[in-house]
Amino acid sequence: MAEIIIMPKLGFNMSVGKLVRWYKDEGDQVKKGEPVFAVETDKTSIDIEATQDGVFRKKFIEEGDCVDVTLPIAIIADKNENIDSVINDCLGQLGKGASTAAEEAAAPILAAVKQGTVTMVPADGKIKITPRAKRVVAEKGMDITALNIVGTGYKGGICEKDILDYLDKNKVKATPLAKKLAQVDGIDIKDVLGTGINGKILKKDVEGLLNNEVTQGETASDAIFINEKEVLEIAEYTGVRKIIGDRLSQSFVTSPHIFFTQKINLQKLLNLRKDINASQEKKTSVTDYIAKAVVKALQKYPDVNSALEGQKIIKYKTVNIGIAVAAPTGLIVPVVKNAEKMDVVEISKVSNVLVEKARNGRLTPDEYTGGTFTISNLGMAGIESFTAIINPPEAAILAVSATKDEVVVEVNENGNKEMIIRPMMNITLSADHRIVDGMLAAVFVGEIKRLLENPLSLLLK
Repeated sequence: MAEIIIMPKLGFNMSVGKLVRWYKDEGDQVKKGEPVFAVETDKTSIDIEATQDGVFRKKFIEEGDCVDVTLPIAIIADKNENIDSVINDCLGQLGKGASTAAEEAAAPILAAVKQGTVTMVPADGKIKITPRAKRVVAEKGMDITALNIVGTGYKGGICEKDILDYLDKNKVKATPLAKKLAQVDGIDIKDVLGTGINGKILKKDVEGLLNNEVTQGETASDAIFINEKEVLEIAEYTGVRKIIGDRLSQSFVTSPHIFFTQKINLQKLLNLRKDINASQEKKTSVTDYIAKAVVKALQKYPDVNSALEGQKIIKYKTVNIGIAVAAPTGLIVPVVKNAEKMDVVEISKVSNVLVEKARNGRLTPDEYTGGTFTISNLGMAGIESFTAIINPPEAAILAVSATKDEVVVEVNENGNKEMIIRPMMNITLSADHRIVDGMLAAVFVGEIKRLLENPLSLLLK
């Protein structure tokens, strides 16, 4: 029996999916559990597997195309099964009828649409637009035929994301005074170059246009100046960067952060790690021992291993440690699940696999969600001290800095104080003061320091 493959909804806020890779071509055999295609999410790309055996009979979109979630994108069926009616039904859901001569004649235009060189007006005069996009158009009172909107959906069709991107791109940012001045003098506000923050149009910009002045500056070259500063590049604040920014802004604004720093002597830990790595093939990192120390500290002080969900504080027995990683698409936090059941070597094995997948953009949603505490380590970048923003809805995050040789004062065997060089590392806890009291945060950081400076305790149950 034919199976219709749809664009999956991989997140609560996901409305449009982008297909980044087909693993099968039409006519290929498909086995249940085999990856059929990969979809791009806000954090990574995810392989979607077949749920039945069969033949990959029909695909409706190409790599790089975007369609609304739950819309059909392919069909798997038996080799000789008649799927004509299924194909027509899928084409109807995608805003297309069955293939016609008119559609074939429109192919050059559709190709141009793909390249962004013409608007989406096919030869048959019908605009290809998804139901979600139609709803937005109706709500905004837009005349879609008069707008230069390039579709990124199925065969250049316009999807909801294209409409929203167009509205955002064409939204004029100007102060009320600038708008009023432009209206009085009969100036189209869209013709004014803004010099305010994020290109916002100010009163002086309108006045400059009235006086035939160039507010952004002119040179003999193609250089662009804003506020008398030459611009290297202007990029849209969208995609993963915006998602990360919005989440961190929300966390910092809504969660009153408090910070606690400790300096840790790593001499014993480095010696122990050297001995352990010399005795086995699997090498451990300092981060693995820090993760284990955090796990044990969270078990001792479970109030830190908690989250604020609405009006409830949820305290967790399970310890899921997130490890922040700089991936090609931006910061991502793979999560070591049930870390309280693992020893240092087991944590090392699991985290290494997750970090490698994160750097290659291959994490699944289950592998970067569900954390109860996060570690952010910038030691490899040589950073001596920093504070991290809490990853909501968690209650805290630990910032780990570089290990540096420093002169410290110690008491020798004779009871006398002496100066000696030791490998020292700063850690800083950022805690949500709504959940974690200052004294609790202080003793929690102190417990991590005690464990790392007495590393044999990390090997004990």
